[in-house]
Amino acid sequence: MKKTIIPYKLKGPVLTITVLFGVISLFLSCFLIKIVRVKFVEIDFVLKKLEAQSEVQANNPHAIPRVDIQRRLSYDIRPDFRCLFWATTVVGSGWTNDSKDSDFFIDYYIPPDKKAMICTTPALAAALIAERPKPLLYKVYPTEYGFRVRLVEGLSEVREPCKNWTGNVDCANSLLSRQGIVKYEP
Repeated sequence: MKKTIIPYKLKGPVLTITVLFGVISLFLSCFLIKIVRVKFVEIDFVLKKLEAQSEVQANNPHAIPRVDIQRRLSYDIRPDFRCLFWATTVVGSGWTNDSKDSDFFIDYYIPPDKKAMICTTPALAAALIAERPKPLLYKVYPTEYGFRVRLVEGLSEVREPCKNWTGNVDCANSLLSRQGIVKYEP
């Protein structure tokens, strides 16, 4: 059996290309691939809260029923391959209207009687675990055909650098909309 000898000159570019490919793959997986389960959407808790709200708001026809769930995360964050295969339905995205601290949000639809979970990229999961003033916030609204879940990412710090670098405060919207997602059982 003959041994193949690779010339010394070829080892440098191959190693450089391999390392570069690895760095690009790591970047893409951290910021684009949503594989980390952050939390299950607590539908039973939401239904109890909505029932209590309907009793309190029976005299106010303009009240919008919703449940805000704001939790610090630590124990429930882990990789979950269901994040890749469960279904999702995006309803919309944008920024909240708070002039002092506007946050990015994404709205999703969950059918009734389906188990749902919030998945993120590794980068957002690391940001959620870190000590920060804004924990994960999601809001659940009942609809005629299920639930609308608003995932509030709370990354208002991104708007100022966007404005400084590009002149557009919404330059990071496409990247932010890929950071978190609500998935439900197919």
